[in-house]
Amino acid sequence: MICPFFSRLCLMVLLLLGCTGLAGAEQRTALVIGNSAYAFGPLVNPENDAKLLAKTLESTGFTVQTVLNADRQTMQKALLDFSRDIRDKDTVGLFYFAGHGAQVAGQNYLIPVDADIKAESEVKIFGINVDEFVATLERADGRTNIVILDSCRNNPFGAATRSARKGLAAIDAPAGTFIAYSTAPGQVALDGNGQNSPYAQALSKAMVQPNVSIEQAFKLTRRDVLTATDKVQVPWESSSLTGDFVFTPVDTSTAPVVAEAAAPEPEVESQPPAAATLPTPQAASSENYRTLEIDPGILPVGKWPEGLVIANNALYVAESGNRRVVKLDLESGRVLETFAVGRLPVNLAADPEGNVYVAALTDGKILQIPPQGKPKAIASYKKPNYTRGLGFANGALYVVNTQEADNRQTLIHRIDPRSGKSNDPLAITGDARAMVMGQNRPWLLYTDNSVELRDARTSDLWSQNLSGKFLWSMAANETAVFVGGREQQGSGKAFVQRHAEADEGPKLERVLDTDELVIAMAANSKVVAALGDAGTYWILDAKTLAPLKRFNTGRRPQFATLENDTLYVTTHAWEGENGAVLVYPGVGNLD
Repeated sequence: MICPFFSRLCLMVLLLLGCTGLAGAEQRTALVIGNSAYAFGPLVNPENDAKLLAKTLESTGFTVQTVLNADRQTMQKALLDFSRDIRDKDTVGLFYFAGHGAQVAGQNYLIPVDADIKAESEVKIFGINVDEFVATLERADGRTNIVILDSCRNNPFGAATRSARKGLAAIDAPAGTFIAYSTAPGQVALDGNGQNSPYAQALSKAMVQPNVSIEQAFKLTRRDVLTATDKVQVPWESSSLTGDFVFTPVDTSTAPVVAEAAAPEPEVESQPPAAATLPTPQAASSENYRTLEIDPGILPVGKWPEGLVIANNALYVAESGNRRVVKLDLESGRVLETFAVGRLPVNLAADPEGNVYVAALTDGKILQIPPQGKPKAIASYKKPNYTRGLGFANGALYVVNTQEADNRQTLIHRIDPRSGKSNDPLAITGDARAMVMGQNRPWLLYTDNSVELRDARTSDLWSQNLSGKFLWSMAANETAVFVGGREQQGSGKAFVQRHAEADEGPKLERVLDTDELVIAMAANSKVVAALGDAGTYWILDAKTLAPLKRFNTGRRPQFATLENDTLYVTTHAWEGENGAVLVYPGVGNLD
């Protein structure tokens, strides 16, 4: 059951971590607030979730203050005491909130139980501004803040909050801050059928896994939530952490380190591939590869680099944390220009004339950056749609959005970049995860692990292939589309599939040699690059998927592209909150 919009900001955690290694001797302090007894919309789970998290945190060494059903004055005092208690101390601080939450005019608010909201302006009076509170937690000494938001989406105040948005808005994290949401900002979270929300249950379970890093704990949480909600709810994080932290450290001199979950991952039901079209996959052993030790070229960029595209003999990179696109010289890596494009730019595309297109996700705008000149908005879409991909083909820009609704519609827009005019979007029931342009048409990958080739002009369905696997990423060359993921949602080997037109022969699959999720891909006419979430990169023959090369970077990728046999990869994890573009010349060669 989907809970009301303000009905569950089930979880908000702010962890203030010292950059002192794996959390051994530092102090741990937590404030836990759970609000259920609202007069305008009583809740069930927040109080239970607060108790669950308080108990879990105590078991991991936190000193916990628990406040239930707090009015505004009580919440303000508790937050003030908490912020003073951790200030200027080598303390891991954690703030957890379960209860109603609101987004109004791009700002997020926690709602006390005594709120009596009759008009939109009163949300700001009765609520506690989350964004302002987070901003006060920035520390100049490099210690870390972590924010986690779990919210549900319908609006119980009705017409009193006309411009209030579903869900919570993305927060600009202060330096050294990790922000995690129970679902992507502006998307739907579920309340669950038990006494705790799926996210609170999963997070509590992940916190007690021994020697699991904080990043891995949230990954395990995401896997469990995906399973519990039938892949409807996808937890989301962004990180600028510089230190390490483990909720439940174990002395590695007497006990083994658990890199993944100690408990077995739940299996995800999936449809097996059709034997007539998909040959039995063969795992590729490490001996099949030329194992390389490669030191990449490093192009330092700013906060949270995402999409990248090459145009005008330059590399354009979307810095989502800085609300801009940066243009780099391909030869020297020198910054040529920066372009302010709005909040949370992620996807980039280019046309043959050298125009670069960017989707400012939070602002709901599509902008064009010409070869010479400044960006200009050419189209917009209604929020809270989420852009899943951009592509250019046949003189048109294709934009794929997932529309927040009960049926999770995907909209394919075909935009004339000169006029900004769009056709009536093609609406498809289903939640798209990614889109690439293959054979000059958009290929879509859905969260139900299906792949489709759609003609956005005629709505003809060209092909549909159910893979029976957990799919995550896509790439394309002139003759085929490649999809990557892992054998199951929470476990199993990485794999790559090759999909092409009917006259291109049977579909191929290659199971790889590491238990990772292929989260980024790139392809040219000769090779396809599959990039795992733990930093393993595989180079495969584009026609046969035969293994060619393999190397490990230790860096989690975001996006990738191949240009003249050079692989370019964006990564968040480089220096502090800033990322980099990793450059691997020659990996696209077959020899």
